[in-house]
Amino acid sequence: MKEDTRKKKRALAKEDDADTAAEEQKGFFSSRLSIVLIAIVGLAFVVYALISLSGINSQIRERTEELNEIKDEITVQEIKNDSMSKTYNLSDSERTEFMERLARDELDFVKEGERVFVNVAGE
Repeated sequence: MKEDTRKKKRALAKEDDADTAAEEQKGFFSSRLSIVLIAIVGLAFVVYALISLSGINSQIRERTEELNEIKDEITVQEIKNDSMSKTYNLSDSERTEFMERLARDELDFVKEGERVFVNVAGE
């Protein structure tokens, strides 16, 4: 009976060793699978980040162009404002001269009794 018990113990020990070896191999594959999954997730994150950054970069470029256009418009308006303030601050005689020059150049007016010659040759 002791020998049967020993044989049973040996058989159980062999089964335990086989189970342990199977679990170790299973653990090896599960750890390898987890490493592969982590690498895939990491790669997906990097790709997403690159796509997002390129989109943000293009938006920054567009906004910079809009900002430059607005700055140009501001500069033009400031020049117009300076011109108008200079016109507003003219003395009476200067204002009269300015109005006459504006009427002649922009509106093609002439003074009474004045003759205007037009070059029909276009030169």
